[in-house]
Amino acid sequence: MLGNHEALWTLWEVSRAGTHAAAAARLGITPSAVGQQLKALEARVGVALFERVGRRARLTAAGAALVARLGEHLPALDAAVEEASVAHRAVRGEVSLGGPWPFFRFWLRPRLPGLLERHPELRLSVRFDVPSLLVRRLLAGELDVALLGLLPEAPGLEVRRVAQEEFVAVASPAYVRRWGTPRTARDFGAHRFIAFDADLAMLGPWWRTAFGAREPLPARVVCHIANLDEMLALAEAGSGIAVLPDYLVEPAVRAGRVVVLAPESGRRSIRRPRGTLWVAWRKAAAPTARFLAVRDWLLEEAPEG
Repeated sequence: MLGNHEALWTLWEVSRAGTHAAAAARLGITPSAVGQQLKALEARVGVALFERVGRRARLTAAGAALVARLGEHLPALDAAVEEASVAHRAVRGEVSLGGPWPFFRFWLRPRLPGLLERHPELRLSVRFDVPSLLVRRLLAGELDVALLGLLPEAPGLEVRRVAQEEFVAVASPAYVRRWGTPRTARDFGAHRFIAFDADLAMLGPWWRTAFGAREPLPARVVCHIANLDEMLALAEAGSGIAVLPDYLVEPAVRAGRVVVLAPESGRRSIRRPRGTLWVAWRKAAAPTARFLAVRDWLLEEAPEG
């Protein structure tokens, strides 16, 4: 093995250009660097590859034989390198994207046609899951980019804030007629709740914003179910109160299937109970054109700060 591939490319360019200067211009190096590489190559093979004829360099018989063999392979390698470079710059191929289904339905679905129209050769593979599994799949390389409802603590990820969602408490009219309309923290604490998980995602932030961090969280969670649509369905069925994103419950509120329960906490805070959505990707992700196109598109409407 010669081992010096750069010198072989230089030999090939000099054989085509005819002079060190012309080859150097094509390679983007100096003529002296061309000469040094060729001398090193000649020392490696143990035979002269060029002879000087005036100001031009002419191949020796050994040099011509080597160039002939290079001609069988280097053009194909050159084409392969160029093809790889073009593929890296072109928005072409598949990008895997993950996130929560309800937010995708509300926020992503209306935007997707514009992205696919902008990049006709882009293919998207979209997966829905809970944040913990999305983070795991990002780190494993199974996803290229994800939308997360919780700020991940994984050091291998880059994250940017992309959107916010407002939380509201809802229950069916039948539930309110049976159990009454809660107003205060004490009232709400006596009611039945449907929660996403044991960490009380959405319910916890809503409660702390409404009643403060010192007020104990509600204890009567009658169902944990890690699906926002199913939480809303149980609320519509009268099983309890669910705290959900406002965009998710809006159609049910308009149709009268649920009503919004507004707490009267007596607190002066004008903050609304909100959750933050994050775009996340691996720090070591290859910056291909297709990855950057999807990531930057997701960030286009991200709030500043």
